[in-house]
Amino acid sequence: MRALKYIGTFFGGFVCAFLLFCLTISPKDYSYGYRDGREYGIVVGQREAAIAIQKEFGTYDDHKPHKFLFEADTSDVISIETNGVKTIRVIP
Repeated sequence: MRALKYIGTFFGGFVCAFLLFCLTISPKDYSYGYRDGREYGIVVGQREAAIAIQKEFGTYDDHKPHKFLFEADTSDVISIETNGVKTIRVIP
């Protein structure tokens, strides 16, 4: 009977620890995973936009003043003004 008491106490403690884990740790892990997935999706979208801009408008290799718009992976998307006309380019 004493052994059953110890086994019952062990399993009771295990169940309590499991419930505590599920209520405190697990929701945080889920929110981090959701945030990371969302950020990854944003990065992928920005990278696809940079590739499309590069195909349409080309790259920018000059060192004239420009306005930084956003960075996607290793490319920078910028806005430049040439003869009063603003265009968007990619610096690879």
